[in-house]
Amino acid sequence: MFAERWFYDLIMYIYALSLLFAFSDIMQSSRRARRLARFFLVTVWFFQTVFFTWRVSQFFPKLVGVDSLLFYSWALVTASLVIHYLYRMDFIVFAVNLLSFGFLATNLYITPKAGLSLTEPLLSELVFIHATLAFLAYALFSLSAVCAGFYLIGNYMLKQKKWNRMLRRLPSLGRLQLFSYHLNILGVPLLISAIILGLVWASEKMAGGFWYDPKILGSFIVLIFYCIYLYQRFVRGWNGQRLAWWSVISFFTIVLNYLISNAGMSFHQWL
Repeated sequence: MFAERWFYDLIMYIYALSLLFAFSDIMQSSRRARRLARFFLVTVWFFQTVFFTWRVSQFFPKLVGVDSLLFYSWALVTASLVIHYLYRMDFIVFAVNLLSFGFLATNLYITPKAGLSLTEPLLSELVFIHATLAFLAYALFSLSAVCAGFYLIGNYMLKQKKWNRMLRRLPSLGRLQLFSYHLNILGVPLLISAIILGLVWASEKMAGGFWYDPKILGSFIVLIFYCIYLYQRFVRGWNGQRLAWWSVISFFTIVLNYLISNAGMSFHQWL
């Protein structure tokens, strides 16, 4: 247990170093700082991969809160590295990893009993697949919200005619909006699949009262918000600021849903 905690803390420290160098590069462009940030981020990804793979091999399916957060963070780190190597979007990469680091750090406070295993009724490979799909969807929605947030910032700066370094290093508004839109398209079917698998498992293992679980109701609210996003884009032709704001608002339903699951109000506390 001590070794696990030490390794987890090591990941956090290296992650913090990566963010510090990335922030330094953003404030004052530095090739050396950029390289160090990338090196430490790749190191974080490698250690997260090793740590999560080890936990899955040792404890599957007895996974706990720290595992779900670690997988969510790993998905964001992986996506940010892909974005960096394909598109060189430094601001997007920094913001995504800042979000990932924040969620990973909350495990130290929100789930202090993360070392406890799940109770026997919750152990199931189906639950593992359900949680994996859900957190992949959340990672995609998080990336979409970051792109939408930078769209709003860039749009505001253009209207105010603030031609500074940050605006020059941002991707075009059209690219940001397209990224946000495509990420949401990918995330919605993943979330639908996760909900369906969760309901199938719950109907077989639990009484009908699971329908009143706050986490399940919250998941449906999240899905409704993102389905409305796609409806507004496909059918009503929403574009620009309205669509970006809806993406950001939808992301906050995910945050609220996560907080509910860790507030002792749901049997999903381990998620």
